[in-house]
Amino acid sequence: MGNMLLQQIKYFCTIVEEAVYGSGGEVFISQSAISQQIQSLEKELGVKLIKRENRRFSLTHAGEYMYRHGTALLLEAERICKEVQR
Repeated sequence: MGNMLLQQIKYFCTIVEEAVYGSGGEVFISQSAISQQIQSLEKELGVKLIKRENRRFSLTHAGEYMYRHGTALLLEAERICKEVQR
């Protein structure tokens, strides 16, 4: 797993967290770098993570799985880095 994939997972989890904790369950996706990273991640995985409707989104089943496990993966990667630095 390359650093780029890890960064894409981080972007994805950030977008989902904003949707849940930021604006009451909806996020407006612009054609930004983050949106492009998520599309790139979907392409790499070969599955859709989000359902886009107009400029709003909801998670697919794969997206829900990616969010749950991606968040845990990111926390573990951070823990490993801190342990290595010690």
